[in-house]
Amino acid sequence: MRSIRSNIKYYVTGNVGILLLTWFLYAIGNAVTSPYFSIYLKMLGANAVDIGLTYSVSVVAQLMTIIPGGYLTDTMGRRLSIIIGTWLITITTYLMVIAPSWQLLAVFYALSMAAGFYQPALLAILIDSLPPEKYASGILVTSVLPQIPWLVLPPIGGLLINKYGLLGIRFAYLFSAAISTIVSIIRHFTIKETLNNKSRSISLRELLRSYYSLGNMTHLPSDLLIMYLTTLIMYIAVMPINTLLPIYVVYRLGLSTVYWGYLVSASYAAYILLGILLLFYVDKYRGKLLITGIIINTVGSAIGLLENTYSTIGYMLLLQVGAQLIMTAIQSELGNRINIDRRGYGMSLLITFQLIGQTIGSYVAGELYRLNTESLFLIPLVLSLGLMVINLGRAHRTVNE
Repeated sequence: MRSIRSNIKYYVTGNVGILLLTWFLYAIGNAVTSPYFSIYLKMLGANAVDIGLTYSVSVVAQLMTIIPGGYLTDTMGRRLSIIIGTWLITITTYLMVIAPSWQLLAVFYALSMAAGFYQPALLAILIDSLPPEKYASGILVTSVLPQIPWLVLPPIGGLLINKYGLLGIRFAYLFSAAISTIVSIIRHFTIKETLNNKSRSISLRELLRSYYSLGNMTHLPSDLLIMYLTTLIMYIAVMPINTLLPIYVVYRLGLSTVYWGYLVSASYAAYILLGILLLFYVDKYRGKLLITGIIINTVGSAIGLLENTYSTIGYMLLLQVGAQLIMTAIQSELGNRINIDRRGYGMSLLITFQLIGQTIGSYVAGELYRLNTESLFLIPLVLSLGLMVINLGRAHRTVNE
């Protein structure tokens, strides 16, 4: 018990505790809105291709701000980046409440995504605030525990839509905006800076030059390049579950939006339980997390091909768990390999590849879904098999060396 208590203190105090709390609060708002964003677009007149394009364009918008976001993280510091970005997201969430058309909703969503330029600062300040031997468990606990609201709240969004239609989903987004306001206030007054040598001024020239950061990828060690490539492919693979799975469940399987909410809650319940169990082992077995996550994604995609309610639950659960293990492995390894004054840059590269993967995955998912609903499961299956080959080959070469 003493060991458990000593471990818990790393996750509930200081910046890590603040991030844990505010991500938990964000999840309360997101749990009643995110599962229904595609449906919100459809209710305003969007079709499957429009939905896919909305996600792709929005991810491109964030991509344009994430790259200089890494520069800002390493110059003006983590704290100021986080405060500005959090307030901007709050404002855009209020705008999404009143969107009169799917086109304007897409614009407001893109602006909200662009306001996420501070994501490298969040990852950097999380790593900065953890001891190296706790990187994997710290990343996992701040990823899993804030998802607890997803256990009970998604059906509420479905109930609002069932009872009030379009007005119901607007109520849900208004609630989410109010939660975001609380998060902004908490972060504004409690987050502590971890970058001691931050610059006092920002160079516009250096800010613009940050867009050339991808060119520096060629100078990275091959194992880090493979990690970034793995991130890219993994996010292409999981985007169908984020973009069109709600449409598939409601309009293909014929389930209600309330039932979809229950499916989301059930998958998150199993995901959180597994995450808590894994928490006690991830630091010890960190080297095996990557390939384990890839295998889980592969199995989950194969199960999804059965195309029924139970296989859909298995698909959602296994892809959530697999993707989280993959990203925990990659983020903790980057934390070990990158110095504190360059973590903003390293994390911005990571998020850049995430966003490129999301952009490609959203568009491809929308196009292929029109042709065959099985593409929701075939895309992650084929890509996960490719990742398995790449990373098993890398592990074999490492052993031989």
